[in-house]
Formats: sequence, C-alpha cells, structure tokens
Amino acid sequence: MKKFKKVLYVIISVVIFAGAIAAALDFMGVINLKNHDQTEDETLYSELWHIVFKGYAFSVKPAGIAIIHESGCLNIRSTDEYLVQIDVEDDSADDFWNDRDGRVQHMKESGYTMEQYPEKIRVDDREYIRYIVSMKEERGAEYDSSYFCVLISDAGDDKRFLTVVRFDGTDIAAMDTASRNDMYEKAIDEAACVTSSAVPTDETNDMAGSYWQADGYSGTFSSDVVKEEYTDAELVDSIANEDIYVSYEIPENFILLRDDQTGKSYYSEADKSQVIVSVIPYTWKSAADMAEDSNSAGISKVTAEGQYEEKGKIYYYYAYSILRIRNGTRKTSYYFNAYTDLEDGNIYSINGFADDSPEIMNPKTYTRFMSITEE
Repeated sequence: MKKFKKVLYVIISVVIFAGAIAAALDFMGVINLKNHDQTEDETLYSELWHIVFKGYAFSVKPAGIAIIHESGCLNIRSTDEYLVQIDVEDDSADDFWNDRDGRVQHMKESGYTMEQYPEKIRVDDREYIRYIVSMKEERGAEYDSSYFCVLISDAGDDKRFLTVVRFDGTDIAAMDTASRNDMYEKAIDEAACVTSSAVPTDETNDMAGSYWQADGYSGTFSSDVVKEEYTDAELVDSIANEDIYVSYEIPENFILLRDDQTGKSYYSEADKSQVIVSVIPYTWKSAADMAEDSNSAGISKVTAEGQYEEKGKIYYYYAYSILRIRNGTRKTSYYFNAYTDLEDGNIYSINGFADDSPEIMNPKTYTRFMSITEE
C-alpha cells in the first residue's frame, strides 16, 4: 500500500484560503539566499505528488496537504506555520519591473507595510523577485499583524509564477530577527522548490477541488463516507471553524455524504446532485471578490452570475456547464458556486454539482442552504 494517496473530488472544495497579493516587483541587485541540496529530499521522498495546474506539472513533496483552490490557486500546507499559495499569471516577471513603484504605492494605499523592500534573490541558481509585507489587524487573522512573503519567477512563454507565503500559523512579530529570518528562509526554500519543479504540459488540468494528503497528516480530515440520513424533523445541520458556528436547513431527499477537509457534502438521489457547504476563513477577499474570480478558476465561460438575497444575506453567485463528448456520447455537467460574507469576516460558501440537471444552476435551488444562522 502506498504511503501517500491522492484524493480527487469532482466539485469545488474549500480549505484555508491564503491572502494573495496581486502585486509584485522586479529589482536590480542579486542576493544569494542559499544553495539547496536535493540529495536528502530525493532519499526521503520517493513518491512525489504530480499536480497539473494551469498548464504546468508540479512535483510536490508528499507532506501535509495540497489543494487546487476554487479561486484558481494551488495551496500547499506542509506545516502549521505557514501556507504556500501559487498562481500562474500572464506576462513575465520583467513586466512587474516596469511598474514597480506604482505597485509598491498601491500596496501601501491598501494598508500593507513594506517589511522588506523588493530585491532579486537566487535559490538553486534560479532567479526570484522577493518582498515581504505585513498588515495590522487583518480581519479574521489570529495575530495582531499578518505577514506575507511574495516570490515571483518566470514560467516561460510570457507567464510568471506568483507565490505568496502566508505565515498564518506563526506570530512573526513576536520573533527575534534571527528566528524570523530562519522562518523566511525555510518557507522561501519550500516555495521555490515547488515552482522550480514546474514544467509545461499538455496534460489535462486537475480540477478545482482536487487535493492530495499525506497519510498520518495531523490535520482534521476523514475520507470515510458518512451517509447520514435525515428525517423531516431533523432538516437542520451546521458547520463551524474556530471563529464561527453556522447552522442552515437541508432540502428534503438530501443525505450527508461526507464531513471532511472540504466542508460538509450532501447528496440527493432524486437528481444525482451534490452540494458542499463550507466556511472559508477570511484573508483578503470578500464574497463578491470570490465570485468575481470565476475566470481565474479555469472556467471557460460563466453562463449565469449575479446576486441572490435570502433572509437578509446577499449571496454572490456564478454558474457554468461543461460539455463532454466521449465515444460519440454527449454529457453535460453543471456547476453552481455562491458566497456570502459572515458577520465575523469569514465567508460561507455553497457549491453544487450535477450531471444532466441544469436546475442546479438556479440559485433558488439552494434557498434552504442559504437560510443560515450565525453564532
């Protein structure tokens, strides 16, 4: 039996979403950070996770958990200390250089403090642009100040890798200088190892919601199918994280299929549909931002989008479909995604999926899941 396994869900899932900073700079001088010896890594990790994301194949050490987030980023958490988030963007790293002053100014106007101004570094003979920012009293953050380390590198074909390391499990402000620099170096080394492994590929991208988990990972996860049935008198359930408890109604004919890292998943035998509800910890995006990011999630065309109100809560939603033709057989899959801001700053998410059932693209299908109470 393999030590590590890959778990694939066909619908969107949610895990702690890192705050991504869509600004980066190119800088003149070159700093040698460290030379990374891969011999030990190759010995420890004989089986790497093969993750295909936005046209690139990444080789990731099988430690902790990795997930393709619904917003269109690859999230990797191998330690409780920080989260690594990687995106593939158009244009090269040099394009940041031409507008570096403007981007720094924009970050400052957005409330970020420059902890380390942009510079060029080298990791394993590969060049990166690096800067570090912080934000005080970020909504939903555990510590008084949140810290982010940003790396930018060329991906070829006029594309770039934007990598953000969010130190969400570490009180960086309480560290002394030496310990803080050690933490930065550790995180940068891991992030650079992932991006340097990426190669262009014609393979089909792994779907949003795909995730990989190491056996024995200490995080809360269960791959066991729950299949808990509800009676008419028990059509209420709840979901929570460390900050908030959200209860909601469950439509008839739905059963609880799974309760794991992706949230709570419900299944309806009537139309073969599946619905996941989850609470996304706040980073820097609102519910409206999440809905507007549909294009970056690898969706070819959004067929419906807008706002829907239920019991005073505004849900921002979009829906799309995918037509598959295989061996002469046509099959259409339908997807629905909705988000609303919770009182504490987190986001409540509803994601629906079904084959050959376009009704799941209508927000009215989810009114009971939208009837929430926050505690």
